[in-house]
Amino acid sequence: MYFADGNGANATTEAAAYEAGQLAGVKPKTVTTTVAYFMRSADAKDKITFTHDDTTTTSGHRCREIAKALATAANAGPHEDMVDIVDLDNSVFLSNLSFITGISVALND
Repeated sequence: MYFADGNGANATTEAAAYEAGQLAGVKPKTVTTTVAYFMRSADAKDKITFTHDDTTTTSGHRCREIAKALATAANAGPHEDMVDIVDLDNSVFLSNLSFITGISVALND
C-alpha cells in the first residue's frame, strides 16, 4: 500500500509503502482527520494521518470509508503489485478516497 503527501516523495516523511499485513488499525482522530497505523516492528508502528472533510453530522465520520478501502486493498489479490491508496503527487486515489485532501506520515510514532 502506497501513500504520498504531494511534496514530491523525495524525503523520509513524504511517502511510505507497507505490506497489507502491516495494517494494525484505523481510527478517527478529529472530525477532519483519520489515522491508520502500520506495524514497523513488534514494538513500533508508523502512522498515516488523512485529512478530509467533516461529514460527522450528515453521513458519519470518514473513518469508515478509509478503513473499508484499506481492508479492500489488503484483501485484494493477487498481492504481487503495490496498490496506490492516496498518492497526492499524482492525484491517484483508491476507490472513492478522492475526498482526502492531505496526508502526513509519522515514522515510529
